[in-house]
Amino acid sequence: MTTTERIRHAIAEAVATSLPELQAVEFDAALTGDIGLDSVQIMDLVMEIEDRLDISIPVDILAEASTLNQLAIQIEALVKDDA
Repeated sequence: MTTTERIRHAIAEAVATSLPELQAVEFDAALTGDIGLDSVQIMDLVMEIEDRLDISIPVDILAEASTLNQLAIQIEALVKDDA
């Protein structure tokens, strides 16, 4: 499994765990606008992703990511920088 696939899989699993009310993971949907997440839900989601990938995601990454795709790209860059 590639790094990108691993990250996207972890995000999908984190969404399923922390936001079970969502029927499907839409990676291009705006987290706050389209999906309607509040800041607490976003933080719960990020903590779940951190646990699954065993990383720490800096807050500035969250400010730059408005969709799951953007978050995945930021996480991939973070993982590559740490490698």
